[in-house]
Amino acid sequence: MFTEGRKYFIIFFIIVFVAGLIFAYRKDIKKNPKIFKGASKTLIVIFLFLLAFIAVVRMTKFF
Repeated sequence: MFTEGRKYFIIFFIIVFVAGLIFAYRKDIKKNPKIFKGASKTLIVIFLFLLAFIAVVRMTKFF
């Protein structure tokens, strides 16, 4: 389905994309610290929601 070149491209793209997001976030947080005050809590909630969703989907495969 995926060739080796496509797999490498996907991995490279994800790494560069996440690095760009982190760089932009750190640059913006220095300019406006009030805006990003609760950002870490929001990220944790989103991450927990995704984990719960994955758990529910995997549990429904057993039934």
